Amino acid sequence: MAKAAMLGSKVRHLRQKRQLAQIDMARSLGISPSYLNLIEHNQRPLTIPLLLKLASAFDIDLQDFSEDEEARLLAELTELFGDPMFQDQEPVTESLSEIVATGPGLCRAILALYRAYRNARDDIQTLSDRLTDESFLSTSAHELRTLLTSIRSFSEILHEHEDIDAEQRQKFVTIMARDSGRLTGVVNQMLKFASADGHRPSGSDAPPGEDVTDFIHDHNNHFPALEDAADAFRRDAKLGTPVAYATLVDILDADHGVRVEIVPGGPDPVLPRRFDADGLVLHLSEILPPASRCFQAARKIGLLSLDSLFAEQLTGSRLSSPGAQDLGRGVLADYFAGALLMPYDVFLESARSLRYDIDLLGHRFASSFEQTCHRLATLQQSGVSGVPFHFLRLDIAGNISKRFSASGQNIPRYGRICPRWAIHAAFLAPGRIHRQVARMPDGSTYFSIARTVIKPGGGHREPKSYYAIGLGCEVSQARNLVYADGMDLDDTGAAVPVGITCPLCERTDCRQRAFPSILPPRTGPRAGDDDVSAQFTDDGI
Repeated sequence: MAKAAMLGSKVRHLRQKRQLAQIDMARSLGISPSYLNLIEHNQRPLTIPLLLKLASAFDIDLQDFSEDEEARLLAELTELFGDPMFQDQEPVTESLSEIVATGPGLCRAILALYRAYRNARDDIQTLSDRLTDESFLSTSAHELRTLLTSIRSFSEILHEHEDIDAEQRQKFVTIMARDSGRLTGVVNQMLKFASADGHRPSGSDAPPGEDVTDFIHDHNNHFPALEDAADAFRRDAKLGTPVAYATLVDILDADHGVRVEIVPGGPDPVLPRRFDADGLVLHLSEILPPASRCFQAARKIGLLSLDSLFAEQLTGSRLSSPGAQDLGRGVLADYFAGALLMPYDVFLESARSLRYDIDLLGHRFASSFEQTCHRLATLQQSGVSGVPFHFLRLDIAGNISKRFSASGQNIPRYGRICPRWAIHAAFLAPGRIHRQVARMPDGSTYFSIARTVIKPGGGHREPKSYYAIGLGCEVSQARNLVYADGMDLDDTGAAVPVGITCPLCERTDCRQRAFPSILPPRTGPRAGDDDVSAQFTDDGI
């Protein structure tokens, strides 16, 4: 925490929870009761030394006193209450700040329940969609009736005609046995279809990806132990900049006995890498560009060399399920690879000197656009940090597959982001940098860029995958970026008015609104006016 924080309500809540008088808590902290009273009423800041004393004296988790954590909880709870299921309830958004400040544990429990509800709802929808697949059901039902009719017919013949000769009887029994086996297969297929075999059970924990996103935010997307491990590895291996792919291949062979083979068309049409643990061979698809091959080699070095360090980083995290643990380990391996190929100090110095020009950084470190943006979002070392960025990746259907925010920009977790964000426009002109100064309803203003990236397919029959990468910062940081040149960052009137997501946006006059807002209008027509209702009907344009 770099600044003194106004966290009086949390201190007061802690004291009341422990049933302490102000004089008792003040004595434990080495301050006067009057000063503690000022802190509790936010008339004096909770300084870092006092915060550390508080944590030591009362055995509390400093995360509960993190303003960043509070902001994330508030944003996610606000989004939660934007769910249509709450549309007939009294608005609670105005009191959320106090609830978050006094009961962060309760808020996390509410979020966990909501995620479980969403998972169950999604599972039910998936099962419903499967059960309405008429082609499968009608075919299976027809086959089921045919087999049942056959078995019943032959069983009736055998029952009613005892004088059938042995050869004919054996023939009928053979047919019945064959059809019974086929019947069992059809029934099993229908049961598998109805149960969505392999699908996440209803009511299960949050998908691993969401848990890992929380894990990354808990660490502010910065892992000092992995930075140190990458620096030590670079020194021991005497790696240069950029790191040569051939050098990493040699290290895998010499240190771990792992060979790297480039295979035609990919070991799998979906997964461009595969590790043969028995034969100790890392298969990489020939469709991978050089930067990706180098990254995959570095990633495998991390997985083979730092297993105990990864386990240490995951200990005590919120990654409870085996799937989340595995995914978390992969994310740490990715982080190590980025730190190895783009060492912190050298990369930060280059970013500042090049004014965060992503293409030039990519040339200097032989990294892809997405890899470079990822690394820029990890430069969060206390006292030696880069521009605090928010980062997200969007697919062409609007799904957010990666998100992190150190800039203060809220990125929705459950819904779609505002259609006026620049990241959507990136798909309209692939490969081109899109710039935007955006003003949120609360007046906060952000500068962002967005560009598409293309993941290669496996050839003519394997289509490419298209994503848009968004990178942004608070507008006061924008002058550090070459992309802001020529833009009037001081003219707030020229900023594009955007929101987070439609249900959480007060801008009722937005013609691109897709869903009603749960918040009271800040500007524009009143809720219920003709101009507002027209946004959800054909306006004739």
